Amino acid sequence: RMTRQGLTDLDALSAQAAERLTSLENILSRLIEIANKELTNQPLSEDDYKYIRGFAKTLEGAVIGVEEKGLKTTLVADVHTHILEGQVVEEAVGYVDLIIVACPSLHRTPYGADGSIFLAAGPVLSYYEFKHPMSDRLTDEAWQEMLDSPNRPERPKWYVPLMGNTPEDSE
Repeated sequence: RMTRQGLTDLDALSAQAAERLTSLENILSRLIEIANKELTNQPLSEDDYKYIRGFAKTLEGAVIGVEEKGLKTTLVADVHTHILEGQVVEEAVGYVDLIIVACPSLHRTPYGADGSIFLAAGPVLSYYEFKHPMSDRLTDEAWQEMLDSPNRPERPKWYVPLMGNTPEDSE
């Protein structure tokens, strides 16, 4: 809401973009409502499960009209410059990975009985952090090329135990 309001106040938001942000606000409000039920051990309703199952389609509707370039997750940013070394620290998002998490069921659900364990799967953004020559600061386009090349940097050491190896890491 603050983003939409701030951009509206600056007169920097088209009607279509305002509509998309309002749609995203509604989606996030509904997801927060569902998450709060789960966090307080309240059973989810059939409508909640229906919303979760249709979430991908709902989210697609919130980005109608966005150019393909604006939908890419592969972004890079300089976060630190070390002038003496002539390098920058880059933080980047690669392709979307699949995460599978074992979750305890605290109450009976369509997916299991009270106390059972079920698997939840979904997308998660991949993460990279690496040094790069200051004289060749990366653009998003250059990062996307690097990501598809043999010069793709390794994931941070702390990342692999947390997320495991991904198909992208095994290439």
